[in-house]
Amino acid sequence: MARDITINSIKRLPIYYVIFEDLYARGVHRVSSSELSSYTKFTSSQIRADLNTFGAEGRQGYGYNVETIYMDLKGVLGLDYKKNLILTGVGNIGQAIIQSREFESSGFKFIGLFDSNPNMIGLSFNGIKVRNISELEDFAKNNSIDIGVIAVTSNSARDVARTYEKIGIKAIWNFAPTVLDLDKDIIVENVPLSESLFTLNYLLKCKNDGTFTSDDYVNRAKDIVYDKELGRYRESKKRGRPRKESK
Repeated sequence: MARDITINSIKRLPIYYVIFEDLYARGVHRVSSSELSSYTKFTSSQIRADLNTFGAEGRQGYGYNVETIYMDLKGVLGLDYKKNLILTGVGNIGQAIIQSREFESSGFKFIGLFDSNPNMIGLSFNGIKVRNISELEDFAKNNSIDIGVIAVTSNSARDVARTYEKIGIKAIWNFAPTVLDLDKDIIVENVPLSESLFTLNYLLKCKNDGTFTSDDYVNRAKDIVYDKELGRYRESKKRGRPRKESK
């Protein structure tokens, strides 16, 4: 049973899952926290704490049973059952998402594609015909939808999100560079590509300027905060709690 879950722990889980999936596929039977640390760059203690939070415990002198932890993580992440997805915005980003075989192999199945561009309507991707966005509500009446994907421009994203909300979708994967104002009952995972690139560039600039070292920021291994007094990034002292910059 999951307990005392922080958002940082949740975001690290998929990383562990991918590693255990690979180890399982290669026939590896056990792995130690130090070996996992070499794969993830997370500390061994961080890994043990994360996995223990979700009930996955290793044995001293043995490590973790790969098959057991792989199956446990699959269940925790909800990857042991199929989810139906729809996508609105069949442009370059939308097509890349649709054509990724990795999603389908993990249980994510696209059942509907929608767009407002007349040139896109009627085309098929992976055997799914692109429908006019105006057909979305009728489509939802006859199909069970778990997740709605938004891959349109920022100007259209809010309208699409409101339509998703209206038809009862409770989880939205948003690739549009805009904030969605929706009911608090709806889960939104934003993938702001430009913001992510800007952040990466800023961190690269700080690294080149000597503001912080790679030890301060390695593959999200640490929860960091910018300390104005020190003039650099440091690890937050309060895991899993809201953080404020030092004044």
